[in-house]
Amino acid sequence: MRVVILCRDETLHGVRRITEESRRRRHRVRVLDPYRFLLKADGGGIGLEFKGKPFTGGDVFMARLGAGISEHSLALVRHLGASGALVINPAGSLEAARDKLRSVQLLVRNGLPTPRTAFAPDPSYLPRALEAVGGPPVVMKLPRSTQGQGVMLAGSPEEAQSIADAMWAIERDVIVQEFVGEAKGSDLRVMVIGGEAIGAVRRRAPKGDFRSNLHRGGSARRARLTRRAADLAERAAGVCGLDIAGVDLLETKSGPLVLEVNAAPGFEGFERAGERVVAARIVDYLEERWLAHRAAGRRSPGREAGSTEPLL
Repeated sequence: MRVVILCRDETLHGVRRITEESRRRRHRVRVLDPYRFLLKADGGGIGLEFKGKPFTGGDVFMARLGAGISEHSLALVRHLGASGALVINPAGSLEAARDKLRSVQLLVRNGLPTPRTAFAPDPSYLPRALEAVGGPPVVMKLPRSTQGQGVMLAGSPEEAQSIADAMWAIERDVIVQEFVGEAKGSDLRVMVIGGEAIGAVRRRAPKGDFRSNLHRGGSARRARLTRRAADLAERAAGVCGLDIAGVDLLETKSGPLVLEVNAAPGFEGFERAGERVVAARIVDYLEERWLAHRAAGRRSPGREAGSTEPLL
């Protein structure tokens, strides 16, 4: 099997571990920078060049680009999909996951619990947005943030206004979200692969912070995955149309809430916690999808019937 990982940094932990596991099974792997592709379309069909030469293709394409995925990279994933390529995750799902407001809309529309969320595109509506989520303290975040960057805590209306004014001054929108103090700076990261929740770690924010991301100094330890949390994570990934997802849950007395759905989830925290099966399960899934595709007799790898786009 020829695996192509679309990523700008081949040293990232998840990319490196998926590459190692694939090569251990004697699959061919290439990690390719999406910005090195030329996209072509004419009467003869859809084509690609890589670094100025005709692209020789692959069997499975995997986008490891995260919430920071650019329009150019999305265009490449769409181009691959239009050519019949098997892409995990597909472009529509990447778009849904990278936009935090869009993903909340999808989750709520499909009946999944999330923290209360508001979006005020005009400064005059910020007080109403704060009121809608229960008032300060509130979490304020950019629609497209990653690894805890662009996520801020406002303890008062004045702090919220200052953050919003700064964002609007540079023409950036800001989402206002309920601060779930009950979670105490902790969340549950659940890995979902092929529609199945395979495990979870509990992430905890460092002292003086509320963000549990490992890149912000957070810690992780193995956690028991309840059936309720697993079901919610699986539904969240399905609603967003993701083949592979990391679903972050906040635990409350009334039950878990879906905080975020990530399309290129890191799993370094799982391995730090002694859970070293994630890379193997990802490659299992790639093999399964490719074998099903090949059995269907398709010349070019394409989306399989079991995969879904975001549920509108």
